[in-house]
Amino acid sequence: MYTIPPLKATHMQFTRLRKLATMPSPMIGAGILVVIILLAVLAPVLGGDPHLVDPANRLKPPSPQFALGTDESGRDLWTVLLFGAQTTLGIAGLCTLLAVAAGYVIGILCGYYRRFDAIAMRIIDGMMSFPNIILVMSLVGVLGAGMGPVIFGLTIVLVPAIARVVRGAALSAVGMPMVESVRSLGAKDGWILTRYVAPEAVSVLIVQTTLAFSQTVLSIAALSFLGIGLPPDIPSWGASLSAAQQYIYVGWWIAVFPGLAILLTVLGLVLIGDGLRDVFDPRAKRN
Repeated sequence: MYTIPPLKATHMQFTRLRKLATMPSPMIGAGILVVIILLAVLAPVLGGDPHLVDPANRLKPPSPQFALGTDESGRDLWTVLLFGAQTTLGIAGLCTLLAVAAGYVIGILCGYYRRFDAIAMRIIDGMMSFPNIILVMSLVGVLGAGMGPVIFGLTIVLVPAIARVVRGAALSAVGMPMVESVRSLGAKDGWILTRYVAPEAVSVLIVQTTLAFSQTVLSIAALSFLGIGLPPDIPSWGASLSAAQQYIYVGWWIAVFPGLAILLTVLGLVLIGDGLRDVFDPRAKRN
């Protein structure tokens, strides 16, 4: 029998979260994100029918009747943006969760098993050699349009970056004297992975999650802007921006408000990610 020194990861994580709560930037980002999430959740209550077309009210400027104006089809832009938030945050959240789970497992296995690492890293290097948006467009083009192919494509392009970051943390954990000691005492690989290697990668995974979420929000907007993937009947911020190209001179609000929604969402995620990075990796803190 051998004894293992207790881990202090829980106390350390709690201390880091307390420190994060005292930093203004991530708290501002969290506030922005919470407001956007609440608006998306309450979209059926705060808005009307996003598919209601009223040609008589096409391109109406912001007014008491239409808070953000109407689009080229006469739809209430406020309602379109609310339901667009549901679409964007829902898809981005699902893709991020799937990618984080897959990248976490692949990264840990690559950091611990050298033979698996030699094969998996070459595949990941090949995937990372292409811009994400190009890779997503290629996958959607092969698989066809629809919600399923878009979610699959957006998930796949997030996995390589997450797996590479987790792999680096796993390699550091595997090299610790503590891990070498328990391995020499006969501990099984599965026990070492779950007890020592996996917890060491959690901190970098938290930071990477916010970055992946913001990247997915931009990718969804880009795909909708290009008219790829999502069906036309699903409200999205990118589709509103795409339609605004033809009416920007007579309806500036069609471009400004969807763009502002994307900007605020990504800004909130970036502020949270910067705060998490500064707390969990002080060496990366910028002046």
